[in-house]
Amino acid sequence: MPKLFLPIATCLAALPLPAAAADTFFDYSLRVGHNSNLFEDANDLGGGFAQAEVKLRGSFDIEGSGITYALWHREKRLERYDFGDEHVTGMTLGHKMKLADTVEWTVEAGIQRKAAGDVFLAVPGTVIGYRMTDMTYEMASSLAAQFLGGQNTLKAGVSHLDRGKARFTTDLLLPTKLEADVTALDLTASHIRPGLDGEIGFTLAYRSTFIPDSEQETLLRFPASTLRGSVAYGRKIGETMTMIAEIGGATIMADDLGDDVKRLRPYLRSSLEWKPTESLGFGIGYDQDYAIADIDDPQAEFIQTWKFAASAKLLPKIEAKVTYEIASSEWIYYLYDSETRRFAGTLTFDIGKDHKLEIGYRHVDRREKDPAENYDGHEYFASMSGTF
Repeated sequence: MPKLFLPIATCLAALPLPAAAADTFFDYSLRVGHNSNLFEDANDLGGGFAQAEVKLRGSFDIEGSGITYALWHREKRLERYDFGDEHVTGMTLGHKMKLADTVEWTVEAGIQRKAAGDVFLAVPGTVIGYRMTDMTYEMASSLAAQFLGGQNTLKAGVSHLDRGKARFTTDLLLPTKLEADVTALDLTASHIRPGLDGEIGFTLAYRSTFIPDSEQETLLRFPASTLRGSVAYGRKIGETMTMIAEIGGATIMADDLGDDVKRLRPYLRSSLEWKPTESLGFGIGYDQDYAIADIDDPQAEFIQTWKFAASAKLLPKIEAKVTYEIASSEWIYYLYDSETRRFAGTLTFDIGKDHKLEIGYRHVDRREKDPAENYDGHEYFASMSGTF
């Protein structure tokens, strides 16, 4: 992946820059709080935390082509467990141009460095942690064209996660690699057009993960591929409701899948939003699909997720919002199931143009097939964010 990223990043960086960018923004975010389970695991290690993030982003035009860029850095410090501190730096470069009146091409490349840590072993009186430095490289391109009565889009993306060695907080353990590198390929073709008083969409999507052969057995991470075809429909119902429904089929392909694995399953994505007044809103959604990246199982998971949300404008500059999510995961490689429930409640104060103050509470409740791995956590926080 670095071999793909560097030539494009070099070409984009070599473009002549104008004297001043057309649009430049500076985003910031400050956050402090206390979490009863900082690492979200069965060790239940709690403590305070502080987090700060800054981001410079902008765009400008060069001879009819649009250039976008973003640079960001995030720091997170933990009160008691400094091996869990986070340092994240990243950048993206994008280029958009019209190839014809109804044809547009977009390409974007990104790179991120993340230094963070986790718990390796926790027993009464002793906590052994470790730190790793991971590099992520991403590149994506899309071609959009208007024909056949609608918008047609082809997308291709590739990402590579390069895992670093774990360096432990004790000299008794040598640096070693705990997680495998993962490369993911995404290909999508879609067509969206007006129909039935709303919009109708057709999508065909393919995703595949690649794991180095030398790391599959030693680090228990295995490649897999998924193929999905679906039909979507969305429309407004009256003046207060918006609905989206997408249904189709998703299949998983991988070596050595067990005989009990259902390779073809229904794919579903749905949501309904209701806004009875200007100051009150409700939402509900349900999704189910295969996941082969950012998972706990060595190969894949079939995840079913319910989402609920409600918001209310209490005063012109004060808004309250609550969300609740239930995600049930069926692991594919292991005969194992897990369920994660998340609740969040926030109170947001508008303190000026593009600036806000937020106080909130979050709760996570994880239940697994092995009761010893169950955990929950409570977080109280205050944050301030804005844009200049």
